[in-house]
Amino acid sequence: MVYLILLLNVLLLGIASCGVLPADKCKLEDSSCMIPAFQKSLPIFMAGIPEYGVEVLDVMKLDDLKFELAGLKFGLKDGTVKGLKNSIIDDVKWDVKNKKINVAYHVDCSIKGHYTAAGRVLILPITGDGQMKLKLKNLNIKLILTYDIEKKDGKDLVKPTSFEYEYEVIDGAHFDFTNLFNGNKELSDAMIIFLNENWKEITKEFGGPMIEESAKKVFKSIVGFFSKNPIGDIAHV
Repeated sequence: MVYLILLLNVLLLGIASCGVLPADKCKLEDSSCMIPAFQKSLPIFMAGIPEYGVEVLDVMKLDDLKFELAGLKFGLKDGTVKGLKNSIIDDVKWDVKNKKINVAYHVDCSIKGHYTAAGRVLILPITGDGQMKLKLKNLNIKLILTYDIEKKDGKDLVKPTSFEYEYEVIDGAHFDFTNLFNGNKELSDAMIIFLNENWKEITKEFGGPMIEESAKKVFKSIVGFFSKNPIGDIAHV
């Protein structure tokens, strides 16, 4: 659901190499160097670095979200994502030839906010307007960032152009909603049990919009950061 969460990791090596964060400068295609460099830099990066165009990402404030998917109309206001600073970097591959960056990581995180819902979740009808809390255990993200290289003052700048992602919740999701079915406790309790028993299918079916919304916020930070820092200044090329 979230996240992604989460193009954020692409920035970590570069910021660290500029001296903002405590990590080593790596060759772009040296995964054995990049993985620990990303990991070491993560907590400080998540706190935000305004001078590099990096906003606070834990706790992340989500823009208001509305989507209609598979028979469900869903909205989320004042949403927050917590826990991203505890992400574990599993793999980093920077493909210089094809201008792609591949990142894999996993994390436990939670999402809160004011929700509205109307329609169906899988086979059951749902309606509600209240507070939502969602906990995700072992959310796995695989990200591919595509970029171009542009020249500025004789130096190469990375210009991110697009991203793709895959996600899967591995070890469970827990849903909690207030004021389902206008406060009808019997219907509300039954729906929450249904959601938690079917967490795997529900996160797969409806998680995409939340993940994409989070990713857009981080993608904006990526574009801003790379626009200020030539690639030769942040890594060995």
